[in-house]
Amino acid sequence: MKLKDRLPAPLALLLLGATAYSHAATPIACNALLNQSIEGATISSAVINQATSTLPEHCEVLGSIGQHTGADGQTYAVKFHLRMPTTWNERFYYQGGGGLDGNLGGADAPQLGQGYAVVSTDSGHDNATNISAVAGNAEFGFDPQARIDYGYDGPGRVAQAAKAITRAYYRQKIRYSYFEGCSEGGREGLMFSQRYPDIFDGIIAGNPGMDLPKAAVAEAWDTQAFAGAARALTPFGNPDLATSFTPAELSAVSDAILKECDAKDGLVDGIVSNPEACRFDPQTLGPQGSGFLSGPQVTALKKVFGGAKDSKGRALYAGWFWDPGIAAPGWRAWKIGPVFPGPGNTSLNTTLGGSALPFVFTTPPNSQTAGNPGYPGTVITTAGPVPGLPGLNDAFMPWLLSFNMDVDASKIYARSGIFSRSAMDFMGTGSTDYRRFRASGSKLIVYSGQADPVFSSKYHVGWYRDLIDRFDGVRETQQFARLFVVPGMNHCGGGYATSQFDAFGALVKWVEHGHGPTALIGTAPADTPWPARTRPICAYPTQTRYVGHGSIEDAANFVCASVRNNDWDHQDDRDGPGRGHDDRDHR
Repeated sequence: MKLKDRLPAPLALLLLGATAYSHAATPIACNALLNQSIEGATISSAVINQATSTLPEHCEVLGSIGQHTGADGQTYAVKFHLRMPTTWNERFYYQGGGGLDGNLGGADAPQLGQGYAVVSTDSGHDNATNISAVAGNAEFGFDPQARIDYGYDGPGRVAQAAKAITRAYYRQKIRYSYFEGCSEGGREGLMFSQRYPDIFDGIIAGNPGMDLPKAAVAEAWDTQAFAGAARALTPFGNPDLATSFTPAELSAVSDAILKECDAKDGLVDGIVSNPEACRFDPQTLGPQGSGFLSGPQVTALKKVFGGAKDSKGRALYAGWFWDPGIAAPGWRAWKIGPVFPGPGNTSLNTTLGGSALPFVFTTPPNSQTAGNPGYPGTVITTAGPVPGLPGLNDAFMPWLLSFNMDVDASKIYARSGIFSRSAMDFMGTGSTDYRRFRASGSKLIVYSGQADPVFSSKYHVGWYRDLIDRFDGVRETQQFARLFVVPGMNHCGGGYATSQFDAFGALVKWVEHGHGPTALIGTAPADTPWPARTRPICAYPTQTRYVGHGSIEDAANFVCASVRNNDWDHQDDRDGPGRGHDDRDHR
């Protein structure tokens, strides 16, 4: 029995007695768990729920870990929600969070209906109660322990406690444990693979917020870049980012990217499958080109896609691939908005990112910025009129516009007073030390939207290349970790892409049957230019290539091929073209 599957000692006598652990063991009474303390978790509710049209009969458990009074005087605790079906398939599933977390989650993922025990958590703070007029739901950033709980300790303790409760309830060990999440949930997946490599047999990290504080710095950079192209001010006197580009102008950029780069993969089909061969220059649409874009618009695009830098040109975060997904609503929602009609800037970069960077990722929180030309240094005095929806009425815009890339960006590495760990200490997930993860036999699938507007797929590719270098080649790395870049896809979906795919099913086949996926089969949703189109989404560093005959709407007529042009140069000579959609990897 692996370390990750050992049975919990605290309830052994109370709940398990002399009963042997076997495949035929039946659950204990659900309410026998009530008020028990297991792996540091206190169970406050344990009830049997009868089957409904959407959920099977199951034992529903609510509990908490590590309740404490924070440095800001507020009460914090890591809460969790666990559902254990009466008919259990001996498997455990952790449902990842999102954004700044703070939501308990329903633990109602589809896997529950398939027989999995399912858990979710708020990661140590509650968006309904841990709020303030200044920071909104980023208030937890003022408490060092709540920061650490959000970064890794809360999810880590919940995973261990929920697995122990599951084993105690069923009186049986867990055969396989899985994690799946996207965005912040994807970051949590990477965090588990690096900090807790023995907990899960399989992990899916979708569009992960890898080294998220760096991405938050890039959000400030992007905000400043688009501010330079804004055509109007908001009622609050700040540049209105939504006026920097009209939908028609972003569509023109998308069309120009396709004209320049679509054929680089050998097929004109509305998808850029060879992004690193794309050398698009937005100046072709500027005053010296077609004249469709203004000089400030061209400058903004060059700054954003070139990536955040300090005044000496040193990179603070990765740049971005030129992808036609720039015209999709999901790209605009993050970069410039508006997310919904209303006065002021409502892009996710200026609201969600605008609260995360000053309060959670800057040390000490809400430090005064150093300022930029036209924008003097400042601190935040209000989260806006609705603390539960921070950032409205341009609440964070002055701080973002005065954020100095030379002085303020380094604060994500700072430690100060009671904040003995920097944001990168508790949020960093760019490690390539996967020795324990590989030795445990665990598997990791990372997928990334090539047109993700908040977490750059270039950053993910750079990390994976470093992983390949550390483990001496593609073949060795793909024994435990595989990366899939989805052309056209925005953040966790959307965009002009074959963005519907079953990563979890592929992970289960890999973990339980040794079939490592060389491709995920993606389907284009109805709102794309080619609804129902299917394509293989190839494991990096291979790319999709048309075989030369048959419908281009059918994945069967494409292969995953090694690429040697431009920068896709890490393919191991021993790896041939990936013509299938999985290969056998014996554990």
